[in-house]
Amino acid sequence: MTPDPESRYTARRPFAATHLRSDRLTPPGAPKDTRHHVLPLAGSGIAYQPGDALGIWPSNPPGLVDAILKRLGASGDEPVTAPDGSAIAFRDALLRRFELTNVSRRLLDAAHAQGPTAFSPLLEKGQEDALKLYLHQHDVAHDVLDVLDDAPVARFAPQEFVALLRPMQPRLYSIASSLRAHPDEVHLLVVSLTYRTRGRLRLGVGSTFLNERLPAGDTAPIYTQDSQRHFGMPADPSTPMIMIGPGTGVAPFRAFMQERAATGAAGRNWLFFGDQSRSWAFYYESALADWVSRGLLRLDLAFSRDQPEKIYVQHRMREHARELYAWLEDGAEVFICGDKARMATDVQNMLVEIVRNEGGRSQEHAEEYVAAMRKARRLKLDVY
Repeated sequence: MTPDPESRYTARRPFAATHLRSDRLTPPGAPKDTRHHVLPLAGSGIAYQPGDALGIWPSNPPGLVDAILKRLGASGDEPVTAPDGSAIAFRDALLRRFELTNVSRRLLDAAHAQGPTAFSPLLEKGQEDALKLYLHQHDVAHDVLDVLDDAPVARFAPQEFVALLRPMQPRLYSIASSLRAHPDEVHLLVVSLTYRTRGRLRLGVGSTFLNERLPAGDTAPIYTQDSQRHFGMPADPSTPMIMIGPGTGVAPFRAFMQERAATGAAGRNWLFFGDQSRSWAFYYESALADWVSRGLLRLDLAFSRDQPEKIYVQHRMREHARELYAWLEDGAEVFICGDKARMATDVQNMLVEIVRNEGGRSQEHAEEYVAAMRKARRLKLDVY
C-alpha cells in the first residue's frame, strides 16, 4: 500500500487523527505507566511499513505553562506571533507552538544580560561541556522555568519571550503495528517519562501528552516518517531476524512479527525482551506467547529486578552465544531498539564479545565484523 502523493501528510501538513483507544498495560501501582494506543487512518491515504515511525505534534503540560505565565506576570491573553507568523494568544503559544523543556542559548544570554544569574559561569569561554550538561543532562536537564528561576531579576514581555524560545518539534515513536494485521490503523507503545528534580515533577512532553492529555475521541496532528533505510525489515523474507528491544523498544518488533505472520515469511525470528519485572512489564505477552507456540518466534526474557542479580538482554545474549553466532553466520539481520546511551551500547559490545569468543577472532577483528554488519545494513538501530 502506498500513499497518494496528492494527499501525503507531512510534519508541516499533518493529519488530524482521532485517538481511538488508550489501553494501560501496566497495573495500578506499577512504577511505570505504559499504554497501547490506537489511532485510525481511514480516509487519510496514509500508509507505512514495519520499522517506520509516527510523528505526533504534542502540547506542553498546562501546569508548566501556567507557572511560566505566573513568573512573567502575564495573563496569557496577550497576542504574540507564532513560528508560522500567525497571531495567537500567549498561553496557546506556550501550550502548542514553543518548546518549554528544550532551552535555547538565546534565552540564557537574554536572561544573563539583565543581571546576575545562577548560570553565569556556564556562559564563560571554555565551559561548553558544563553548559551542555545544564541544558541536556539526562533526568536533570533544566527547562524554561528553571532558567527563569535561575535568573530572578530577568523580565520579559510576551512577544520578547517567545522570540527567545525554540519552535515546538514533533515527537517520533516506533510504530507497533503492521497494516496487514490492522488495516487503516496505527498502534503505539508509550511509557510516560516522569521524574522529580529541583523540587518539581518533570513530565516528558510527548509521552505524557499521549498517555494523559489526549482523551479518546480527541484528535492529534500526526504523520508517518519513512525509516526503511535504517530500520526496515529484511528484503528477503527468508532472512533470519534477531530483535533486541527491552521495554517499549519491543514496539517495532510487534510490527515485524505481525508482518511475518501475515505474509507467511519463512525467516526465523528471535526476540530478546525484558524490563524491570515480569509481573507488570511483560508488554504484549499474549501475542508473543502465541507466536512462540506457533513456532514463529524464539523468545528470551530478561526481567532485571526479578532476582537478586540484575539480568539484562545482553546477559541473555551471552547465555546463547554459540547459537546467536551461528545465526549471524547464517546471514541474520540484527535490530536494536530502545535506549541509546546504555542499552544499545551494551548490546553492541556484547555482539563484539560473542563474535570474538565464538568466532575465535581477535578483539580488533571482532569489532571489524560488527562494523561490517552495520555497513552492510545487517545491524540496524532505532535508538533514542
